[in-house]
Amino acid sequence: MKLAVLGGGGVRSAFLAKSLAYNAHRINLKEVVFLDSSEQNLALFGELARYVFTTIRPDIDFKLTRDPLVALKDANYIITTLRVGGDESRIRDERIALNFNTLGQETTGAGGFAMALRSVPAILEYCRLIEQHAASDAILFNFTNPSGLVTEAIVKSGFTRRVYGICDAPSELIRELPALLGCEERDLRVECYGLNHFSWFTNITVNGESVTEKLVNMPELYARTAMQYFSPELVRLCDNQLLNEYLYYYYYKEEALAAIQASGETRGEQIARINREMREELSGIDVKAEPQRAFSVWMKHYLRRENSYMQNESQQEKFHTREPLTLQQFIEEPDTGGYAGVALDILEAVNSKETKRIVVSIPNNGTLDFLRPDDVIEISCDLSKDGLKPVTPAYVPQAQKNMIACVKEYERLGVEAILTGDRSLAVRALMAHPLIGSWSLAEKLVHAYIDEPNKA
Repeated sequence: MKLAVLGGGGVRSAFLAKSLAYNAHRINLKEVVFLDSSEQNLALFGELARYVFTTIRPDIDFKLTRDPLVALKDANYIITTLRVGGDESRIRDERIALNFNTLGQETTGAGGFAMALRSVPAILEYCRLIEQHAASDAILFNFTNPSGLVTEAIVKSGFTRRVYGICDAPSELIRELPALLGCEERDLRVECYGLNHFSWFTNITVNGESVTEKLVNMPELYARTAMQYFSPELVRLCDNQLLNEYLYYYYYKEEALAAIQASGETRGEQIARINREMREELSGIDVKAEPQRAFSVWMKHYLRRENSYMQNESQQEKFHTREPLTLQQFIEEPDTGGYAGVALDILEAVNSKETKRIVVSIPNNGTLDFLRPDDVIEISCDLSKDGLKPVTPAYVPQAQKNMIACVKEYERLGVEAILTGDRSLAVRALMAHPLIGSWSLAEKLVHAYIDEPNKA
């Protein structure tokens, strides 16, 4: 089997390479290709990924390439993790939103729409190549942000292969819960529902017994997990449902906006600065000749990114911070899966005798009765050899239904605007978004993002 990664020269590529290498036996991988349009990214982050992968699985053919046909020819599985436009486009997206006193965040609201304007056309061009050159039964896993909107665009574009949207945020929160509850991960069941970066978690059980009330009343939940950004009182108002960390931008929107504006530096500007300093330090190192030295530099700067996540926006230190590792320690440390783990679970299920619960973005098809069948939703699914079975949540409060319906209307209109090039639909999309909700503001944002795409 052949697997291609589109965007394989990204800063996080070493993690993906490690996960694929340790789990290659699960899906009989024989060939892996990391594609990136940037020669410099492949020479730095791609080479680190190559070293990690081939150290773990020297028997599997691993390639780096800038040629899409080399990557996609006869590929059985494709993972997309693109950042079209790079750090500079992200900075522009976020700054334009902030200039209009609205949230600047790369996947949410105005910034998310601006990112989709670049991501969707790029992904659809790859989809055309997949249809032409990949294996007839190829499966696409989309991790390109904004993942839910991009996945919906792929589905509605007429793409004929199977596609799943994947994100590691839900699974990371779920993985934090067994330590609090004193149980094994396999005994825990959680129902996640909503949209990508806009989901709630309910009906939490251990061995079939409800532990939701116990969990939401534990102080540790708000101190030692991604729930650290939320108040227990807010959770009670949400009918004791846990929250995706990106809901912080909705439930605390004026605090998030004020914090970003006061920080003097957007997250995009912070990431760009760290990446620039990383590249400068790596520029004097031959990654192939000195992988350990290159890895140490990469790890130092990567942790500056990772450990400062949501710090500006929430004015909080991240509870769970990572410690630096040597290259050997990184390779030997057990793999936690991340978003590659979700893809591997799906691919392995056909030969599995067990049922496993995962969170994935797929067409609704009646799972949430207040949305349309072709709406892409983020939902818990029970995965077995019989396929992927979405779990209809036991209870969705009316407030959550209303919020999801608003954001889904934005996504529907946004996808249609991008697929058709209809400017008026873009304005309607942003009017529908709860973080914008204004014609005059939507018109100004569309003018900045679409009519003047090259102006800062």
